[in-house]
Amino acid sequence: MKPAAPAALLILAALVAGCCGGGSTTVVEKTVTVESRPAGGTGGGSGGQPEDKIEEPTRVVHLQSFRSPSGNIGCVMFEGGARCDIRDRDWSPPPRPARCPEQVDFGQGLAVSHGGRASFVCAGDTALDPSGTPLAYGEVSEVGGTECISRRAGVTCANHAGHGFFVSIQSYKLF
Repeated sequence: MKPAAPAALLILAALVAGCCGGGSTTVVEKTVTVESRPAGGTGGGSGGQPEDKIEEPTRVVHLQSFRSPSGNIGCVMFEGGARCDIRDRDWSPPPRPARCPEQVDFGQGLAVSHGGRASFVCAGDTALDPSGTPLAYGEVSEVGGTECISRRAGVTCANHAGHGFFVSIQSYKLF
């Protein structure tokens, strides 16, 4: 069995981490090696659930904004953080917090900052850009210490401290 790449270990930690802002913290120390690999690893997950076997990323790129190949998820990345919004989903976000005014949307996206934990977005704008560059399944975008990986199962983003989120049509996780 081939050892997992550091970026794949980050994603594995993200998928295994606790859900919905629980009391546990996952810290991942990693070194990212940027190289191209031939496509054709194990396929994506079925039913939108995270894959049982995590494949190595096929390529690392540095996009400040991207969309999933389906166009259902759009993300922006900034120095040390990321935000992803989702158009269609089968899940409901938690209740709107009192600090989020009714004039803006809540729960359409998730975000993680440089060293903070992930949270739901309360905003009047969107990260969904239909003309954005697609981040192919298996590719990682890295900007300022934060990485987002696109998989058939969904998009996972994590900051340098190991905090982040997973989002798909079927589910979400904050860690």
